[in-house]
Amino acid sequence: MPPDQSKISPPYMSYGVFKSAIDTLAESTVPTGPLDRRVLDNLSGADHGALISGLRFLGFVDDERRATESYRKLVSAAKDPSQFHSLMLDALAKYDPVVGDLDVESGTAAQLEKAFRDYGVPQGQMLTKTIRFYIKALQEIGFKVSPHITKPKPRAPRNGPKKTDQRGTTKFTLPQSGTEHAVPKGFDRMPVPGLPHAFIQFPLDLTPDQVDLFGAVVNVLRTFAKGKSGKGDTE
Repeated sequence: MPPDQSKISPPYMSYGVFKSAIDTLAESTVPTGPLDRRVLDNLSGADHGALISGLRFLGFVDDERRATESYRKLVSAAKDPSQFHSLMLDALAKYDPVVGDLDVESGTAAQLEKAFRDYGVPQGQMLTKTIRFYIKALQEIGFKVSPHITKPKPRAPRNGPKKTDQRGTTKFTLPQSGTEHAVPKGFDRMPVPGLPHAFIQFPLDLTPDQVDLFGAVVNVLRTFAKGKSGKGDTE
């Protein structure tokens, strides 16, 4: 049973994750069962969830996460650019209700953002990722995208005006945390519940082994917090 497109958000996965899954399946086979993490074991939980959501919007999996015939054809065409681009062009027609009558070849970034917001995509990182996938997918199949859409946003300066404290130490005012411009390319942020303005910044290609490094930093913070409270390690 095909999914109800009106209740599905546009893909917010990276195009790299989307293409990696296709290449992985092309090297083996597309299963008849669900595309779970045992099938796509090279993806993190977050990437897998974003992938399945995106594939559902594009009509490539059903409600049980099983590959549709159109996805099987796309995987089979992975090494035939002409056929692959043709099939992707058909799939991207799913965006017609999102972009409406906007001309992607001559429109602006503001118009495209408004179209996605009006469709129901939340403001912030989700909106950025959703639009990024759409633009990248169009570019990969050779579709001309307006330079007013692909032009990068002006970046806030890394360091603001210098300030000097009472001890004469020079400080710098950094961009406000939580703003889109403060997140370096290739990174994302996760808010810390219960701590306003606190977040964990991590690379998008983070590996399970590297997560241990975050654990080590948490231990340092624990020692710092105990020292500030005067409790030390006697608890």
